[in-house]
Order: sequence, then structure tokens, then C-alpha cells
Amino acid sequence: MAVVDGLKVTGGLRNVLLDYRPQATGDKRLGFAANLDKVGFNAYRGAPAAGNVSGAISGDLGQGELRLATDDFMLHLDPIFAKPWRYQKANARLTWKLDDQAFTLIAPYIKVLGDEGKIAADFLIRIHLSHDQEDYMDLRVGMVDGDGRYTSKYLPTALSPELDHWLRTAVVSGAVKQGFFQYQGSLNKGSPDTARVISLFFDVSNATLAFQPGWPSLTGVDGKVYVENSGVRVKASKGQLFDTKVSNVLVNIPHVPSGQDSHLLVDGNFSGSLVDGLKILQQAPIGTGSTFAGWQGEGPLEGKLKLDIPLAKGVEPKVVVDFSTDNARLKLADPVLELTRLKGDFRFDSNSGLSGKGIRAQAFDRPVTAEIAAEGKPGANVTRITANGQITVKKLTDWLSVTQPVPASGDLPYQLQLTLDSKDSPLLINSTLKGVAIDLPAPFGKTADQERPSEFRMTLQGPERRLGVAYDNLANFAFAAPGGKFADGRGELYLGRGGAVVPDAKGLRIRGELSELDIAPWQALAGRYSSNDPGGSAKQLLNSVDLQIGKLTAMGTTLNDVRVQLQRSAAAWALSLDSALAKGTATLPDAKAAPIGINMAYVRLPAPDPNAAVVENAPDPLADVDPRKIPALDIKISQLFQGDQLLGAWALKIRPTPTGMRMSDLSLGLKGILLEGDGAWEGAPGASSSWFKGRLAGKNLEDVLKAWNFAPTVTSESFEMNVDGRWPGSPAWVGLKRYSGSLDATLNRGQFVEVEGGAQALRVFGLLNFNSIGRRLRLDFSDLLGKGLSYDRVKGLLVASDGVYVTRNPITLTGPSSNLELNGTLDMVRDRVDAKLLVTLPVTNNLPIAALIVGAPAIGGALFLVDKLLGDRVARFASVQYKVEGPWKEPKITFDKPFEKPQ
Repeated sequence: MAVVDGLKVTGGLRNVLLDYRPQATGDKRLGFAANLDKVGFNAYRGAPAAGNVSGAISGDLGQGELRLATDDFMLHLDPIFAKPWRYQKANARLTWKLDDQAFTLIAPYIKVLGDEGKIAADFLIRIHLSHDQEDYMDLRVGMVDGDGRYTSKYLPTALSPELDHWLRTAVVSGAVKQGFFQYQGSLNKGSPDTARVISLFFDVSNATLAFQPGWPSLTGVDGKVYVENSGVRVKASKGQLFDTKVSNVLVNIPHVPSGQDSHLLVDGNFSGSLVDGLKILQQAPIGTGSTFAGWQGEGPLEGKLKLDIPLAKGVEPKVVVDFSTDNARLKLADPVLELTRLKGDFRFDSNSGLSGKGIRAQAFDRPVTAEIAAEGKPGANVTRITANGQITVKKLTDWLSVTQPVPASGDLPYQLQLTLDSKDSPLLINSTLKGVAIDLPAPFGKTADQERPSEFRMTLQGPERRLGVAYDNLANFAFAAPGGKFADGRGELYLGRGGAVVPDAKGLRIRGELSELDIAPWQALAGRYSSNDPGGSAKQLLNSVDLQIGKLTAMGTTLNDVRVQLQRSAAAWALSLDSALAKGTATLPDAKAAPIGINMAYVRLPAPDPNAAVVENAPDPLADVDPRKIPALDIKISQLFQGDQLLGAWALKIRPTPTGMRMSDLSLGLKGILLEGDGAWEGAPGASSSWFKGRLAGKNLEDVLKAWNFAPTVTSESFEMNVDGRWPGSPAWVGLKRYSGSLDATLNRGQFVEVEGGAQALRVFGLLNFNSIGRRLRLDFSDLLGKGLSYDRVKGLLVASDGVYVTRNPITLTGPSSNLELNGTLDMVRDRVDAKLLVTLPVTNNLPIAALIVGAPAIGGALFLVDKLLGDRVARFASVQYKVEGPWKEPKITFDKPFEKPQ
């Protein structure tokens, strides 16, 4: 009853015949026969389950036979197969035998038709009645004209989960010309693997094999599939991977002990295109997708493939591909680089990377030779490409998308090293630069014949791209920025010997030491090679400059051992200059209309050459300067030196105008003279003019003259001169010979003196030359004048026109012992003076009038009589007029006539 309950038989019996034979012995005593109608029963102790069985059954107590002819047949060989087999039609003959030892079920002939194709099978099942003995099955299933989609139906449960999954998913489609399954061995649970033999075979054609998720499927496969105790083997004579033909493919999944991971081993040859090779590197799950992303290519590709793919999740596959190509084209994505006529032998090893030898190609229309080395380790591919070639500077700048001209030309030899990895893929280029002419000022320029060992570095991947340039021992540049965000970068340019370091803060800083720097050639260079906004992006990125310069030449001035610093502030640049000749700061605002602020602690101008010849008509030193291009300036100099002598403090403001520039708030110290006022410089280079309106003032004129290396011919308590005039040329070309306008001078309390001793070697300032006048007056009035002429006040107004001066009002000298008036014309251009000098002297009883009597006896006698008659009760004045003629520095002074001014 337990057996009946376990079988759970369903269905119907027809035409049942029972034959009881009392005289018979043993199993023959009872016989039976019947027709089965859709009978079903469960598996029991290794015996198969079946469903929808229709046919005829006959037998006795020890044996019997079933002849089956049915539709929609089900057979389940449990526990050998997890799921039942279902067929559209089935024909079979089964026999059984039952004795004291075992129950034996034999199917010598089974023929079925299913979705997978035509099936023929036979089996023998022996189930021992004693549990001490091993139950056994021998099953053979054959298939012809099958469909590969259903091959997983015949996979036994004895396979490992990984192998079972691979076999169920690998064969996607295809035709099964023939197939075979065999099971021989124990049916007992827990029996060792050696207690059974399992064999599965399929001969497939035009099959699609999805051998691993993420990999492209192998299509058009003609081959054989073997599943055995030792593992799984697939032998494919041909197939196709993308558009690449594959041949002699061997797929092997060896059996491994329990607890170990199964591996899929693939070995085969291929012949196709570089396009497919790149697709595999970009799409296959082997960790190379990011390295080869965006690469494109075309051309033949032949080689051999070896794969070792763990079927367990989370374990990296091993890939070895040997391939060669000839006359191919390869285009890299980042940086964009195209190689043509590519030829070479290559190997890709997932444990180390890509390698190659004998590589030749064309790059930038020039031949290139290369070697590729694999230097990685499992899980971290590293491919190092070394190449040698040559490129024109024009091709290089076009490749780098540099649109503006660069100061270099010629052919650039290079040695390239590109490392492809999963981190940053650095690119390194070395060159001697021989063959390249660099049009830069010294010391950075070079001819094409010279060598300058240089290096260029950059990373092609990673969250932050790094860039470096080393130019011999002259410059070193290091920079880092997020990919595609150059403006957010940080870097350093180091000039001179030394290495550049990437700073922590955003922006670009410039540091270093230069033996010399001449600004003018760099300005000319910027004009030749810059765009409308020279260095626009670099200026936005720059945040500081700190340079120590041995010799700095700028604006006609040379500074030795100078430190130049530039620092970015909110809306301006702060410039700092520190040297023995100049120290101070300048503020350079971003707004173009805002003035540049210059604040100098001191400036030391060169001392005048005492041996230099005075050039009367020297050209304008600023003739080539365009005043219309001078920016707005606010200038303050606390101490301005000329040599070791202090000129004074300077301050002025310059503002551009449509025609030039305007100067205001002038306050210039000039060795004891304070110049104040306003002025302008207008016009074009070579055709400009200047004007000034203001005053010059000071204290003791003697000190001023000495400070300017003139003879101290005049002393004063104070002096001033109001100026309102103009002249051709720049403000630096001001001169008496070119001046037009007025000069209104006043001197208070001093003396005109004749220089003596060492002072005679000094120059004499012509307008204050008392020597000629003094010599004549001492001749006439020696006791009165002595060695000088004292005054209380000197006042005069001169009006000039192109260097010709006329006394608008006579120049007057008022003194305690005499009064002088000078009236006439001073022609500085022709070096002529034509004037009258009126000398008025008090006549007293102490006045020696011998000179007057000698010079004009009648007047002298008259004055003598008047003096005697009036005595000292009244002091009348007598005047003498002289002619002053000749060269203005050494005029001839002659007696003209006596002259008596009205009371």
C-alpha cells in the first residue's frame, strides 16, 4: 500500500483482463492485460514519473510490458533532472521485472517529438529492494534536427550551480544536427561523483553562443558541445564576433572540487578588423573601457584569443590577445591623435596591459616608430607607449588648437611616452628642440641649430588634469585643473633654475630668478604674437608674481638686483618694486578708465656725467612717445634722487585727453625749487607740444644754484617765478630757446655776487650772470658795490615768443645802495641781448664821483655842486644808463648817458 500511495496513480483502465492460473506456480499464477487511458504516476525510489500515458499493458506478478503511443507525453527522471520532459508525441516499449532482489525497468525503445526536435532514447533502471545496495540507471537520449534553445532541458542536477547556469544561458540559439545524453551510475542520494558518469553532446550549426555576460555573443557557430564528468568542452570550427571571423575555438569549463570556483576558458583564432578589436576593449568587462573610450580605427586585425573568466561574481577575468595589423588607421580620443599606416605585432594581457613591438605608423604626416610595454598587475593594467618622431611646430599648434601665432617655427623632434592606466594616464614628451627656432628675447630665444633639452608632461584622465613644462634650466611650469575647467586651475611658472610646485590655492603664480630682463623686446613680442587681448585668459588666472632680477631694463632705465612682486586684490593688481635705485608700489586697476596709482618710497636717477659735453640742440628724448597712449596715472615719489643728490618729493596726476594727456596737481621738488601747477602734452609722436601754467618757488637761490652745479651768483631769502607758456615737443624738451609765454619772477632780499676761487670753475646760469654787470659797475662805483650788489627785491616780467624774450615791464632791482632797471630784448635763439640798464645811485658826501667825472665830466661836476650846496639835508638820486649788447652770457656793457629820473 505504501507503494501505491507513493505513486499516486491517475487516469483510466479499459478492457481489463485478469487471468488467474491456480495450477501455475510463482509469478505465473496471476496474469493481466489492459488499455491505459491518460494514466499518470509520480516518481518513486528512482523510478521515473510519467504523465498522460496511453497504450497497452500486460504482464504477471514478476514481469510485464508497456507499449505506449500517446500525445502530450510527460516523463520525469527524478532526481536526475530537476524538471519533467514534455513531448508532443511519444512511442515507446517498456518492460519490467520484479524479483526478490530488485525491480528492473527497461525501455529498449523510446521515440518522442518535442520542441527541441526528434528524440530517441533507451534506459535501464534497477532499484534494489534492500537499501544496502546501490540503485542504478543507464540512460541514453539521442536527438536529431534539434533546436539549440532547448538544450538546457537535458542538463542533470548533478552539475554545479555555476556550470548549470552557464550551460543554460550560453547557447542562445542554433540548430542541433545531433545530440546525445548518457547517464550511467548510482541513483542514491549522497553517492560520490565517481559513482556516476554523465555525458552530454550537441553538434550545433549557426548557433549563437553568449559565453559570458557583458561580452559580445559569438554568432554563426559551427561546433560541438561536450558535457562530461571532467567538465564542459566546446569545439567550434568557425564563428563570428561582431564582423570578425573566428576559427578553431575551444571553450573549456574544467570540473573543480566542491567549494572552488569554476572557470570559463576560451581559446581561438580570429581574423577581422581593428574596429571590432576596439569594441571589445571598450565594451567587454575587463576594465579597459575608460582607457580606450572614444578610440576609433579601421584596418585588418588577425590574432589569437585566450580568456580565463571565473563564473563566480566579483572575480576579474584574465584576457590574453595576440594580434597584428598592417596599414591600419587608429584615432585616439583624448588627446585627439590619428595614426595612419599602422603596422605592428601586439599583445593585450589583462594582468599587465597592452604591449607591442616593431610598431610603425604615420603621425602628423611624419613617420613614427614605437614600442609598447605592459607594466601592470592583475586588476591594474598599465600600458606604456614609447614613440620617436618629428612634427612641425605648425602641426603641433594646430593639434593643440592654438589659434594665435606662437614665437616658434621649424621641425620638432620628440620622444613620446604615454602611460595608459586607470588612474591618470600620464603623457611625457622629451625633445632637444634642435630644428626649432624660438623667437623670444634673451635668454629664452634660440636658433634652429641650438639644443635646449625640454620636457612636456600632462595627464589624460583623472578628476584633476596635471600639466608640466620644463624648458632647459630657464623655465619650469606646473599646473593642475579639473577636467575641462582650465579657469579653475592652480599652477606655478618658475623662471630660472628651480622646480615649479603646484600650489594649494586657485590661480597661477610666477616666481623665480632671472639674471636679466629687458622689457622692451617683450613688449614688441607681445605686439607681434598676441591677439586683441594679449594673455587674456592667463591674466584672469594669474594671482601673483615674485621675481628676483639681476638686471632689469625698462623705459630707458636699468635697475640692478631688483625684486618685482605682483599681487591680486579685489579689483586691481598691486605691484611692488624693491631695488637700490627704486622702491615702491603701484596699483593697477581692472577698470580701464581708473588711474594707475604709483607710490614710490624712493627713486634714484643716474647722476649727470660731469665730463659730458653740453649739447645745445639735443633732440627730444621722448620724440617717439605717443602722449595719446599714456594711461591715467597718480604718481607720488617721496624721495627722488639724481645720483646721490636729493631732488625732492614729486607728486602729479596724469589724465588722458582726446589729443594727448593732461597733468594736474604738480608738486615737483627740484633741489630747492618747488614746481607747482598744471600742464599738458598733446599731439602725435614727432609733432607734439607741451604747456605749463604754475610757479617755481624756493628759499636761498644760492643753495639752488650750487645744487644744480651752477656758480652761486645770487643769494635770496625767497624767490618765485610764475610761468604760463608752451613749447614744441614733450615736457622733457622744455628749453628757453623754444619757449613761448610769460615768465614773472620775484627775488626777495639777497645779493648778486661775482664768483671767486673754486666757484669760478662752475657754470654760470645766464639769466643770473652778474659778472659782466658787476665788473662794469665796480669800475664805475667800486667803493659802493664792492664784490656784490645787494637788493631788497628783484621783479621782472618777460614775455617770450619762440625763444625771443621782451621785458613787458622793466626788470627792477631795488636795493639799499642802488636801484637797477633792465629793459629790452633777449634773443635766446640767436644768442643776443639788446637792452638798456639804468643804474640809480644815491649821491652823498661820501660818494666818490671820480668815475662819473671821467665818464661824463659835466654831469659829475653838476652833481658835485649840488652835493656841496645841499649837503646831507636831502638825498637826491642820480642815474646812469648803460647799453647791454652782445652774447647773452657775456654781453658788452657800455656807458650810454647820465639819466635823472623825475621825482
